Amino acid sequence: MDPLTDTNVEPKRTGKRNPVLAAFLLGAIAGAAAMFCAGFLYLRHNLIVSYEFPGITADDFDDAFENAMPAESGWKASREACSLPLPSDGRAGYNWKLCNRTHARGLMDDPDHGLVLPALVPCTVSVTDDPHTGSAVVSRLNTALLGVVYGGNARKVLRSGIAPEQDALISFLADGIRKEKAQRKETEP
Repeated sequence: MDPLTDTNVEPKRTGKRNPVLAAFLLGAIAGAAAMFCAGFLYLRHNLIVSYEFPGITADDFDDAFENAMPAESGWKASREACSLPLPSDGRAGYNWKLCNRTHARGLMDDPDHGLVLPALVPCTVSVTDDPHTGSAVVSRLNTALLGVVYGGNARKVLRSGIAPEQDALISFLADGIRKEKAQRKETEP
């Protein structure tokens, strides 16, 4: 046998691809893109929580945050100086920071995210008037959703602590404003 004439020739591959594998890969890519888009849209519509309070104005809420925050709640409210201009149509707009030291410590002591979660503390609440109805609109970050995203201790603090307590405080203030307005209406001649 002559080594120069004995060659091992591998058969040439044809240009055919496995259609099942190609369909699987295309489906996986399309599915990942659809999940990304759906997740993006979900976050866009759910990252901020807003409540509208008919018959109450942003100025009413501003006074309530300043004067009627219950001391026993453990929350402290302070108006946040904001360099953003007011809406061009002259509506009122206020930003308040709601701080709770107990919850803040729980976020800062988180073993996995304690270095980044303080960016959420204190939590900002925005109050403005709806330009169409004149009703106060109170908006805040959806801390319950952020708790799900971060998981661990942050999930417990954000989802079970901060979110329900903020909602209760905002409802408490709105109820107080309504009662005060009703009392003023009764005493007016």
